[in-house]
Amino acid sequence: MNANTESIAFRVNRNDPNLKELILEYPYFPRNADEWEVLGRSIGRNTHLENIEIDFISWVGDENEHVAFVRSFCHGLSQNRYLQRFALRFCDFDLFENGILQQLVPFLEHNQHLRVLDFYFSPIESGGARLLGSTLTRRINKSLEKIVLSGTEMGLDDEGESVNALLTSLKKYTHLKTLELETNEIGQVGCNTISTLLTSTSSKLQKLDLRDSAIDNYKLASLTSSLAKNTVLQELDLGNNFSVTATGWAPLLSLLRSPSCNLKNISLNENNIDYDMTVALVASLADNHTLTKLSLCGNPSITTPGFVAISTLLQIQGTHLEHLDLGENDLDDDVAVALSNSLANNCTLKTLILNDNPSITTTGFVALSAIFQNPDTQLTFLDLTENNINDDSAIAFATSLINNDKLNTLSLGTPPPLTSTGWAAFSRLLCNASSINNTYLSNHTLLSFGYSLRHLPGADKVHLCLELNKRNEGCRSHKIILTHFIGRFSMEPFAKMKVGLLVHVLAWISKLRVECRNGSCCISQSALFHFFRSEPSLFGQLGKINA
Repeated sequence: MNANTESIAFRVNRNDPNLKELILEYPYFPRNADEWEVLGRSIGRNTHLENIEIDFISWVGDENEHVAFVRSFCHGLSQNRYLQRFALRFCDFDLFENGILQQLVPFLEHNQHLRVLDFYFSPIESGGARLLGSTLTRRINKSLEKIVLSGTEMGLDDEGESVNALLTSLKKYTHLKTLELETNEIGQVGCNTISTLLTSTSSKLQKLDLRDSAIDNYKLASLTSSLAKNTVLQELDLGNNFSVTATGWAPLLSLLRSPSCNLKNISLNENNIDYDMTVALVASLADNHTLTKLSLCGNPSITTPGFVAISTLLQIQGTHLEHLDLGENDLDDDVAVALSNSLANNCTLKTLILNDNPSITTTGFVALSAIFQNPDTQLTFLDLTENNINDDSAIAFATSLINNDKLNTLSLGTPPPLTSTGWAAFSRLLCNASSINNTYLSNHTLLSFGYSLRHLPGADKVHLCLELNKRNEGCRSHKIILTHFIGRFSMEPFAKMKVGLLVHVLAWISKLRVECRNGSCCISQSALFHFFRSEPSLFGQLGKINA
């Protein structure tokens, strides 16, 4: 093990009560089977750990060796009865065929504290689905609230029969709140079982993820009929189900129009949604008063007129949309202008995602920047990554954000494609150095451009200002000190200041401290020192005050 891993293993072994979470990621793994086994046994005896996550992504080496490592680790871990979250993510070998899931059976069957079980994109296939179902049936765990089985390749070789066996075992898990089944073959019988779960009066299921699960018109009809009787489910993800046509979507749209609909979040990303279906969707949502999040990423067949129609939702009184995702849709300037016009008086939307729409030009971005001139806007997150942002667009946003105190993140790219001209505009926004008053009135709310600017040429001052904004309290004072009281600065405001006011200003300055870095040395000094060093003649004015 490396030094860090050895330290963690030592704390696990001595049952450190302050160690609640253990996340292992490559390359910070135990080095051999013995170290994996020792760590597993230590976890098996530990009574204080609550969360264990092992992320296998990018793990290189011999697969047979990896299987042996993980199998010995899980054998030891299986004795643990106190973990609340267990996650094996991005494993590239079958957990069932290689006997790893079998090693975990005692842990899954007897740990009544387990709240979250996560095998995200770690294959268990059909055999694993059946084993997991029978294990969960033998002893009901009333603590289990979340099951993540996305990308586990269940049901691919038996048309969803094994998935149905697993889902059937969950009928008694009425306390389950989240079920994620992305990228599995659910099958018609599996959909029928999910419908049964949803219609149960004791169901507490709040989130259901069925992305890329081969849902078609018939399966969706079964699900929709059960949702009409359900008052608990709040999040539904139906993305990447290309077989659903307008006929299949129609019952869901009717549900969204119904006063009994309680869905708050619906994702329809990457489906075959066209203009006609979009118009019907807009008509349904016009009467909906519960939906707060709508995702339509990757549906370019909606076309410009369809997206313009969607923008009108933001004008309708009574809708509560807070999150709108229109990324990867080849939007153009007409859509950008329509969104800007609709948001001119909107006071509900908080997140707008428009990433990867390269057809939007400076004209569209200038229009979008006008959103922030609306004093009632609640927008805190705007994603414009993978777009043709340039300096003119940056200047437009920097100008519009001068009086905005809501936007936290303006994501522009990785890295943002700006020159020193664009960064200078954001620098003035975040710290206007023209006067102390203008520095005080600068933007102190913006926290991120979606990418670290630490080493980005031309963005060093913007990076510093963002870091100061993250401090929240005191960021105004620090900007004023760094801009006006260190080095050469104009004394004009102080020369005209009344003596009584000057005393209070100096008292305020004396309480502030700044850090002066000289190589690796960091010395904290009073801001008053820098102030008088720049203008020693002020000692004379203080003498007159004393007289």
